[in-house]
Amino acid sequence: MQFQQLNAFKAVFELGTVTAAADFIHITQPAVSRLIGSLERKVGFKLFQRVKGRLIPTDKGYAFYLEVAKAYNAIESLEQSAIDIGQKEQGSLHISAFPMLSACFLPQVLAQMIVDTDNLASSLKTYRSEEVLRRTALQSCDIGFALLPEITAGVTSIEVTCDSVCILPPHSPLASLDIITPTDLSAQPLICCEQDVTQQSIEQVFKHHGAKFNAVAEVSLASAIASLVSFGAGSAIVDPFSARAAISAGQNITVRPFEPKIEFKFFILFPTLKVRSEIANKFVTLFFELAAREGIHLNSTTNNQTL
Repeated sequence: MQFQQLNAFKAVFELGTVTAAADFIHITQPAVSRLIGSLERKVGFKLFQRVKGRLIPTDKGYAFYLEVAKAYNAIESLEQSAIDIGQKEQGSLHISAFPMLSACFLPQVLAQMIVDTDNLASSLKTYRSEEVLRRTALQSCDIGFALLPEITAGVTSIEVTCDSVCILPPHSPLASLDIITPTDLSAQPLICCEQDVTQQSIEQVFKHHGAKFNAVAEVSLASAIASLVSFGAGSAIVDPFSARAAISAGQNITVRPFEPKIEFKFFILFPTLKVRSEIANKFVTLFFELAAREGIHLNSTTNNQTL
């Protein structure tokens, strides 16, 4: 299957006529028709049917276009990665991170780096964790922060864990307790995150202790959980970074330890095809130091093996 065939097919599909496709990709109409015909012979089914002078995709042609579009999107993503790599300079630090950390904690670490480092060229970009992993493996960033159950791609990593905490709404009678347990929260209104590993662990702990998990709202962002708690909608069990961010933003919540301990885990990722820079090492050191100053106890395990 040749790129020219796919290019002709994509152009005809999107523009609707051979004439428009030929003008768009700068070849003759007969050449477009030949490429479409050869592609149909290659895939073994008709891609278009002619209706009143227009080429209408068949059902199989439409399904095939969706796959072709995915391939083109992947190529465009690689082009952006190449741009990211090409723009790197000496004395640079490029970070990719999942939304929660890139919004509420990493900017403070990066600000300290900028103050401490002359002529530092830096960036902090937010992606879903799967994209952070992909970009780190492609060497298009210096450090990645990803919220994933495990790492299965060609990167080296530091596994970071900490204990989740309970956040309580204003004037909660539970604020008088030093530690919150599932029994304390049984049948109380709870705000929960959409299903992930941590949320599953929370619900399992409640079930194990015979406590009712009374979820009144499910949201995608930890910041939204904290906002709902501050407005009195219920309590929640969250990671300590989100609790800290809510307090820093002036939200009216109370934070208490939760037992039994529920682990919150994420990974700090590094590309494997180059030596880790002193700047990257310094950033990671500052990250752990700031967490300690904020009362967030982090455990870490370094994985130097390329998986």
